[in-house]
Amino acid sequence: MKKILILLTLLITFAAACSNGPAKQAEGKWKNSEGQELTVKDDKLKVNIEGSTVEGTIKDDEDHKDLAKIKLVGETAYVKVKDDTLTVTEEPGEAADDETTFTRVK
Repeated sequence: MKKILILLTLLITFAAACSNGPAKQAEGKWKNSEGQELTVKDDKLKVNIEGSTVEGTIKDDEDHKDLAKIKLVGETAYVKVKDDTLTVTEEPGEAADDETTFTRVK
């Protein structure tokens, strides 16, 4: 009986860890080397550039399991989160530069 409870606990923990998609991982505040700030909360995205704020949406991309898709000012881009780094690219698999690489603000 103990083995079953331990196995069940491990399965629940594993399922909970896997349920956090890229959009959920992106939640929080981010900043790039140029001082631009990006804030993600739920399915909303805010970008603050030199005092101006632009709002958009973010959701998990159905075609790319490790990416979230953002829509901002009529444009679509892709977000990938790895540890405390968030990168934004125009196309999946594209390389990010300093301007499109953000670090988590703690």
